[in-house]
Amino acid sequence: MSRSRPQQLAALLATRPLTQRQLHVALRAQAGIAASPPRDFLSRSRASVFSGPSRAYATSPASGPGGVRISYLFGGLVGLGLLVTTYGLLEYFFSLQTWPEHIRTPLKAAIKARNAGDWARSETYFQKAIEAALSLPSSSLQPDPLQKLTGLYVSYASLLESQGQLVKAYTTLRTALHHLGPTPLIPSSTGSEWAGPSYVLDSADHIRAIGLSQKLGHLALQLSAGSYPPPFPVDTDRPTEAVGWLDAAESYLSGALTAMLKLGLIQGGSAKASGVIAGKDIVLPEGGTEEDGGRVDKRGLGMTMEALSEVYARKKQYEVSAQLLLQAISILLPPGSKEAPPARDRCQAALLMTSISSHTLNPRTPQAIKVSRSWSLQGLQIAESTLAENGTSSAADPSTLICNRARSVALQNMGMLSEIEQDLPTALGYFDKSLAASKEIGFAEGRREAMEAIRRLRNQGVTEPTISRTS
Repeated sequence: MSRSRPQQLAALLATRPLTQRQLHVALRAQAGIAASPPRDFLSRSRASVFSGPSRAYATSPASGPGGVRISYLFGGLVGLGLLVTTYGLLEYFFSLQTWPEHIRTPLKAAIKARNAGDWARSETYFQKAIEAALSLPSSSLQPDPLQKLTGLYVSYASLLESQGQLVKAYTTLRTALHHLGPTPLIPSSTGSEWAGPSYVLDSADHIRAIGLSQKLGHLALQLSAGSYPPPFPVDTDRPTEAVGWLDAAESYLSGALTAMLKLGLIQGGSAKASGVIAGKDIVLPEGGTEEDGGRVDKRGLGMTMEALSEVYARKKQYEVSAQLLLQAISILLPPGSKEAPPARDRCQAALLMTSISSHTLNPRTPQAIKVSRSWSLQGLQIAESTLAENGTSSAADPSTLICNRARSVALQNMGMLSEIEQDLPTALGYFDKSLAASKEIGFAEGRREAMEAIRRLRNQGVTEPTISRTS
């Protein structure tokens, strides 16, 4: 990353919240990014990914002979369903005894019906519990009235999402966010009409707003992915909001990202003087378990950057997408850190490197192919070394899950790059290894892509790989 060009992101964050456009412009201003990962990235596991001035990355995915392409088709952490860490506990009921009887009775029935698998009945009673809460003054739910009210919406949306009702889950969470007021991503702003004109959001309310924005962005991104996405539910009460799935995903995720960065910079503050954001400038706790909701941490910040980068990639704004991925890696593997990052952060960074690899191939020059390979190879090496360190970990362990995914995608990318260069036996060897890795972890999309690539090469008469089929 070029340190000589104007870089406004930290300065803007230090003084006021960014609008979506300001965040976009600031990221584009930082779009001079590394031509390849540093040579000592693997050995140190914490080096900066910003190795100096270079050209910007690709402006479109590359396609090649027979439609061969490197892409972000595997969905990264979004595809793993590991995006949100500040969404909070889904079972946000406190104790049933803390609820007024008017709410407690339908809420208890909703939980009982859900646990029995009676989804329709559970949905009906969650709606009644929410209606009952809204019929009461906010003082009836003290302390933390907005935490409790939005918690009801979160639990209801979780039920809807589990049943595949994603649009309805989206509108439910959007309503929950509206109850936190018109500007809940700004600390100490006022709440909604239900909360009362004198209510000021506390830190827990602010973090709940960040979590809801993350989840809304994730759902909107998911709903935009199909060939025939469902109609977007326009919010007639707020006509100025986004009116499309990708625009909504960008709006919510960029809003959450801005708020999260501002929290980290407020605590650290070292970026103010230089105007440069890197991992060392962000002071946030390390990520906890998936159930450890209700806080903003580095892992959640990195996941939000990755999801937003996918939005920009789908909008063909590849420079911004790649810059977000590099920023995320810098946060997960802070430059200059004296301590080795946790295994899960290294695995997440490895997966992000495979995505960066996809943005380097336009124009498809020998140098671009070399750069793309360096990122995929680095991701592969970090994933494999971390897996070797965690040899006794369960396959269901999040670090192992993410590293295995990164390994499978990196092998597939390496095969595609070899195929682009017409080194077909080597390509077949990588595809064989990717297929084996995907089968081992039950990665259906990876298995499908590898099998398609192997079939394509065998149809060209390639039968023997030139690299071993084992790692």
